[in-house]
Amino acid sequence: MSIEQDDHDTIRSVDEALPDVVRLALAVRKAGGRALLVGGWVRDRALGIQSKDLDVEVHSLDEDRLAEILRRMGRVNVVGRSFGVYKLTVGAHTLDVSLPRRDSKVGPGHRGIAISGDPHMGIVEAARRRDLTVNAMLYDPLTGETLDPHGGLVDLAARRLREVDPTTFLEDPLRALRAVQFAARFEFTMTESLRALCRVAPLMELPAERVVWEIEKLLLKAPRPSDGLKLLVELDLLPQVFPGLGRPRDAEALGDA
Repeated sequence: MSIEQDDHDTIRSVDEALPDVVRLALAVRKAGGRALLVGGWVRDRALGIQSKDLDVEVHSLDEDRLAEILRRMGRVNVVGRSFGVYKLTVGAHTLDVSLPRRDSKVGPGHRGIAISGDPHMGIVEAARRRDLTVNAMLYDPLTGETLDPHGGLVDLAARRLREVDPTTFLEDPLRALRAVQFAARFEFTMTESLRALCRVAPLMELPAERVVWEIEKLLLKAPRPSDGLKLLVELDLLPQVFPGLGRPRDAEALGDA
């Protein structure tokens, strides 16, 4: 892929860790689309934390055109052809690239969600499918602009977790455990509305491996994993995660268990 002098100037002006993302964004822009970093990388950047997880969402570009651009850049692995998800390997780096997606509940649990790609749904609606406002921000690697359609920056400053859309939050019950591990990991508080949603999350619908993965992140990444376990007690989620511990009434009872 040839790069013009103006493009070289753009690449030099951004974070050295993102040259492949910028090249992709430039190619997408020339094709009439827009490539944005999304999710955890944007959150961590706002918190001053380095992150290697690069998730790119491509707007206003049809799937066939996007696939063509990706193949010109490096090795492409199609993860989900039906909803436009790719892994792009360029040298030693791998980018997760996707189209904006629509989710619809078709059955129980984490697997009971039908996903379809829609490159023209718009940034606000695309961000609405995210779990928490702090995970619903986007970053334009060509302009340095952070797009925050659901108030994630305000919530980061207040060190709180808030659901993006209460009407769809529990379509994936795993989000309740994600909220708990994020609260413990970043030492954030949860809004009362989020706590209420988490209390009624049907975790028993989830496959065991997904539950274990979130608990592992809680135990390995939180400064004080006990804070997350206490939160599981407060939200009455512990019996679903660790049935053998019963229903401890408080932190002391949890320690005894």
